[in-house]
Amino acid sequence: MALTNFILTVAGVSAVVLLLRSDVKQSATIFRRNVKHIRKWLEEESANAPK
Repeated sequence: MALTNFILTVAGVSAVVLLLRSDVKQSATIFRRNVKHIRKWLEEESANAPK
């Protein structure tokens, strides 16, 4: 019984870790994409600003 509980706990923790890892990767990708857009917008605004 203890071995079964241990195996289920390890499987559950592993599943959570895998989900979090993929979620973090996805969030990092979205964050990088947003930073690129914001940088592009700032460059456009500074180029269009009257001098």
